[in-house]
Amino acid sequence: MGVEQPSIKAIVFDCFGVLYTGSLTELASHCESEQDTKDLYDITRAADHGFVSRDDYIAKLMELTRLTRQEIRELLVGAQVRSRGVFAYAAELKTRGYKVAVLSNIGRDTIHRLFNEADYELFNAIIASGDIGVTKPHITAYDRALERLRVQPGEAIMIDDAYSNVAGAIEAGMYGIVFTSLVDLKARVEEILHPSVAE
Repeated sequence: MGVEQPSIKAIVFDCFGVLYTGSLTELASHCESEQDTKDLYDITRAADHGFVSRDDYIAKLMELTRLTRQEIRELLVGAQVRSRGVFAYAAELKTRGYKVAVLSNIGRDTIHRLFNEADYELFNAIIASGDIGVTKPHITAYDRALERLRVQPGEAIMIDDAYSNVAGAIEAGMYGIVFTSLVDLKARVEEILHPSVAE
């Protein structure tokens, strides 16, 4: 009996760690204790949910990292580098007829800073946790993305650098890929899109 072939219609990309390199790891390296590191991740999660203003977020980062406001601002901007290869692959997938989207644990102001008009034309949806009030790996985050794309869970692939977020996507019924490199990503996506016939 043959294995049912997936009918993928959409590929969803995380922002930091996939489309962009992020600054959180660098900020955490400036914390002097495990508690400070935990607090940094907690305040970042709160900011991603839209519960903390950017000014309050930066003030808390200053307290936790002992960095100046200017150093933090430069780090937040400087560490966010576009992965041209991943953006190009997303564009290629779209020209092949797939819907492409962004689902990221990120504040709405950061989304507007990182994605330009051309990006909004490229992606069928750009979804920030700060806009929907829930972060990955909560199942509601994936459900909101699927609703926006008008696809079923089994018709979508989630690409994320965090194992927990990929596990959440799989729990939601999606295909999941942990991002490690562009070469690996392409191989794994194509494997799902065009699986070899099972023996």
